[in-house]
Amino acid sequence: MKRKDPIARDTGSAPGLSEAARAAYDATPDDAIDYDDIPDMGDVDWGQARAKQVVAMRLDPDVITFFKQGDPKGYTGRMAAVLSAFARRHAR
Repeated sequence: MKRKDPIARDTGSAPGLSEAARAAYDATPDDAIDYDDIPDMGDVDWGQARAKQVVAMRLDPDVITFFKQGDPKGYTGRMAAVLSAFARRHAR
């Protein structure tokens, strides 16, 4: 039995988008996208992969629900990204 590659993504279909929403999304010019809420990631060395520690946390159900919205796969990675951005911002 061949296992499905967990990294492979179907880029032709985004979950939860109707055809009309997809058309509107695709028609949006780059200069109309608001990037203000995206943290500056310029200090990240993308060439250096680091080993990650495994941590167990108790979180409120509403927090988990929020991060699972849209795509339940990868929600822990999204949580880690938010925590990482927060830590970088407040480390000064």
